[in-house]
Amino acid sequence: MLYIVMEGDLKALSSNNLLFKYADDTNLLVPEITDVDIKDEFNNVLKWAADNCMTVNFSKTKEIVFHRPSARYSLPFVITGIEQVVSAKLLGVTFSHNLKFDEHVKNILTIFNQRSYLLKCLQGQGLPARELHTVFCALIVSRILYALPAWGGFLTADLISTIDAYLCKALRWGYNGSVKLLYELLHDADMKLFRNMLRSTHCIHQLLPPLKFIPMKLRTSHCAFVLPYCHYSLYKHLFVLRCIFDGAY
Repeated sequence: MLYIVMEGDLKALSSNNLLFKYADDTNLLVPEITDVDIKDEFNNVLKWAADNCMTVNFSKTKEIVFHRPSARYSLPFVITGIEQVVSAKLLGVTFSHNLKFDEHVKNILTIFNQRSYLLKCLQGQGLPARELHTVFCALIVSRILYALPAWGGFLTADLISTIDAYLCKALRWGYNGSVKLLYELLHDADMKLFRNMLRSTHCIHQLLPPLKFIPMKLRTSHCAFVLPYCHYSLYKHLFVLRCIFDGAY
């Protein structure tokens, strides 16, 4: 709580740049077109830290450049003392520079293999099927559901098949009482979060596009929001747009 209060006055220099803060984690997002570049923004963070008698941990500070997979680009100059990486973990989700989540799924599968051994031991010790299913949901399914709306829509067919294959194996091994494939888990998670964010008091309500305003009475539309123009199919994979285009509400 003390850190949150102290960091309350840390702001980005430009309105085009975004500064995300969560507990003791601070993230700076600078788009390609901006009036203040990332070096000046980072120097502003360093100055704020010095003024408040705080230290930036350079060993834990990373820079990642996001780009479309097919785009031709050149990496910007590396900020002195900061490592430029191709993937970085943010609040438990691994983001890659090409906007794919192969690395995140790889990390999840590693966790699955580790925790499957524990489930096997519990099963060998005679834990009943009902309790074993509860442990499976707590250790495995919860890991899939964590922030699923943020990354689930960007998975390739191969990654989806890999996760589904493990869920089906868990059913055969007796860990899972009833199998739900990734598509069903993602759909349920999308519905729950999207319906909650429709409330004006929800913390991500501002991410919704504006409501439609039609001066004349026309046929009832299934969509109450202004549909944005998507220049790339990847744009439709975003959680909010995915729900709107699917008529989630």
